Amino acid sequence: MKLSSALLGAAAGIVAFGAAQAADLPMTKGEAVEYVKVCSAFGPGFFYIPGSDTCLKIGGEIRADYRVFGGNGFSRNDDRSAFNTQARVWFDARTETDWGLLRSYFQINADSHPISRQGRGGIYNGNTFSIDKAFIQFGGLTAGYAHSFFGFYDNEYGDTIWAPYYAESNTVNLIAYTAQFGGGFSATLSIEDGRDHKLDSGFGVSGIPTTSLRGGQQVPDVVAQLRWDQSWGSVAVQAAAHQSRTAESVTITDPNDPTNTQTLGLAHSDKWGYAVGATGLIKLPFIDGGHFIVEGQYADGATDYLGAGNSFFGRSPGDLYIKGTNAAGLGVVDRAKGWSIVAELGGNITPVLNANLVGSYIDTKSDNILGSGVDTKVQEYTIAGNLTYTIVKGLTIGAEVAYTHGKVKNGLVYDADAENVVLSNDSINAWQAGIRLKRVF
Repeated sequence: MKLSSALLGAAAGIVAFGAAQAADLPMTKGEAVEYVKVCSAFGPGFFYIPGSDTCLKIGGEIRADYRVFGGNGFSRNDDRSAFNTQARVWFDARTETDWGLLRSYFQINADSHPISRQGRGGIYNGNTFSIDKAFIQFGGLTAGYAHSFFGFYDNEYGDTIWAPYYAESNTVNLIAYTAQFGGGFSATLSIEDGRDHKLDSGFGVSGIPTTSLRGGQQVPDVVAQLRWDQSWGSVAVQAAAHQSRTAESVTITDPNDPTNTQTLGLAHSDKWGYAVGATGLIKLPFIDGGHFIVEGQYADGATDYLGAGNSFFGRSPGDLYIKGTNAAGLGVVDRAKGWSIVAELGGNITPVLNANLVGSYIDTKSDNILGSGVDTKVQEYTIAGNLTYTIVKGLTIGAEVAYTHGKVKNGLVYDADAENVVLSNDSINAWQAGIRLKRVF
């Protein structure tokens, strides 16, 4: 009994001592876990960044392309089939503020082996990464690397899979402001980097590299658009001013002997090129997503706005060319001009089958090229049709067939036998077909 009493007394003492010590310790709770919350203000896929009122959407896409080519526009050095896989990742962050919506968008693309100029040429590029877009929007302000505000066909439609079409399709560095006037009317003024809108010749004339004709930029491009959006469709008119400044000299290379070069001074020229265009969209209510859209433009000294850089055969005249020489022996530089048009009819034939038909034409002209007394014309058109089938949500397979015809009238080429530049007229044709598997998530 004495031993038991002693043990019980010791246990009671230990418990009392532990309780006294515990009273001196701070009381703690498990920290609250902040779970990711869905943000429904901007549509599906957005969530709140923990600890902030900013909504973020992260998306991705994988494209697997398999293509074949044919026609008389190819040589034995050209690829007649080409594969490429592209991965896309984008981040879209949005915050509602007292001053309007604050948005930032970033997209990066990665290609396994980019297909050079619609598959032509012997260049087999390795893995490449490129910034597709990176811009900030705040109310009506847009700043960063975004699609040009000249036209809207390419940015909002442009539903070919690979086939070229001729319209403004550049992503450029810009700062722009869009004002909303009500009733669907809006106006945009955009200051865009002219270097992103420059276009150099896609074919050489007597070995003269047109890239050397261009001087440095002093003034950026100015782009303006007036747009009217309604339930039945949209219309827009747009214009652009582009500084066209020449360099001081150009290096001429003998086509037969690349080591034989000569420097030709250029007469100073600092003119402004321009482009004007219009777009019309009609929505077809009897077809899900049905639409018919036409966009056309004219340019003088600003052929990038025509989509001339999208030429399948790479035979664009560029903005500048040598017209001849003056009394002082300096090269006189002039500007190319032209027009282009693109039209698209498309929609969902069934809930899982989409179809598009696209036709486009471009016509450019260089007057009195190299003082020859003749005008060089470059013309090209493309007709393309595609079908896209949705296998399951997020996974599609698309197939496209396209035909392109290009023609050069009074082109200047070097005749090695005559050792002289001669006039040449030629036309070439090409077709392409292929399939694309695409997974969007």
